[in-house]
Amino acid sequence: MTTHQSQKNITQIALLLVIGAIAPLLDTTMTNVALATIMKSMAVSVNAVQWVTTSYVLALGIAVPIAGWATNWFDGKQLYLGALIVFLAGSIVSSWANTLPWLVSGRVIQGAAAGFVTPLITTLIVQATGGQNLGKLMAVVGMPAVLIPILGPTIGGYLIQALNWHWIFLINIPLVLISLVLLAWKMPAFPAPKAGKHLDIPSISLLAGLFITAIIGITRFSSGDKFLSANVLTPLIMATALLLGYILYAWLLPTKALVSLQLFKSATFNASAVILMLSGIAVNGAMFLLPLYLQNSRGLSVVWSGTYLIAQGVGLLLSRSQIGKLTDSIGARWVVLGSILIAIAGTLPFVFFTAKTSTWLLLFVLFIRGIGQGGLTIPVMADSYTGLPQHLVAEATTATRMLQNIGGAMGTAVLATIIQHEFPLVGLNAAYQTAFMWSVGFIAVTAIPAWFLSHKHA
Repeated sequence: MTTHQSQKNITQIALLLVIGAIAPLLDTTMTNVALATIMKSMAVSVNAVQWVTTSYVLALGIAVPIAGWATNWFDGKQLYLGALIVFLAGSIVSSWANTLPWLVSGRVIQGAAAGFVTPLITTLIVQATGGQNLGKLMAVVGMPAVLIPILGPTIGGYLIQALNWHWIFLINIPLVLISLVLLAWKMPAFPAPKAGKHLDIPSISLLAGLFITAIIGITRFSSGDKFLSANVLTPLIMATALLLGYILYAWLLPTKALVSLQLFKSATFNASAVILMLSGIAVNGAMFLLPLYLQNSRGLSVVWSGTYLIAQGVGLLLSRSQIGKLTDSIGARWVVLGSILIAIAGTLPFVFFTAKTSTWLLLFVLFIRGIGQGGLTIPVMADSYTGLPQHLVAEATTATRMLQNIGGAMGTAVLATIIQHEFPLVGLNAAYQTAFMWSVGFIAVTAIPAWFLSHKHA
């Protein structure tokens, strides 16, 4: 096989992997724009409907470390095909749902599958190339990851308006079936290296229990229970106990623990970890908030709310192309601090917007918000590896992906809680304004850990 043919085959593998990921990438943003419709269809509250998003992100966050273990012990092609089949099953369950628990069950299945699909793309491309000449290939993989979520809200809006919300899940069925046929036919096998850590069930159980009990405590508080009531305090105390339990477990059995405590000896990793959690709350939480705000407070249709959100996606796309270069040039600290200011500038106006605010002003602010959003994730993910010894790199990848997803799940729960509390007291528009103010607060607080990121002197 010639070098040219080899490169051609590798590009083909990258394209096949991207085609397989189209349905999971589309699904996340299409679901966000459907939440207001699902609320009305099932006659549930904001606090209840947030579980449609929270359950997906939570399942994804827990599945990522399991996927990291599985790639060491099972054939990569079979894992990818298996994950897509599970995602297909979750889409079918979700599309048939006529009650919220049924829909949430389908979303958990989808999220668990997506937790395998996303990291497998990177892992299999690195295996195919032997880690060489990754720049162009990552551009091939990375572009759809940006473009598809931009188009997702609009596509979802059209499906809901022309048909009904069940179609945002039904559309996945043909997309996944086409992907499965192409992958089974054209994708080569990726034999497992049969090396690395074994799956550590105690680690998974402690971490999963920690995040689930914390979110249950938050959502119970939102449903009207007092903070000091047993309903709220019991899950929060359990979450604290599970956190302490994991720290003790990782200290006593460092070779088995999923996320090593050694990672937290690095100042840049600690800063990155806190920022990923906080930005997950601010960025992902607001992604849940914006479609609801546009439909419920401004009275936009699902199609128009999706179309408005393209402005934010364009801002993210433009900043993404420059963020990497800037980070290499001046370090992550200044890029993130600058992005925090831009993200605040793109979120704070929503605290004052009303139903009569100019459409052009709203679109401009969304565009600015998208620019800031790009700088809150890319340099932070890169900086989490700064100064880490080679043997901790894989665990850092697992930890950062988990933290980002769990932060997103907590962000959705926290902002839904705020809307639920405020709505009966001050009305719908003011409740959304309060939620946006909290989002600004979470973004602003990230400036503290951002100061500990790497920087370069002139």
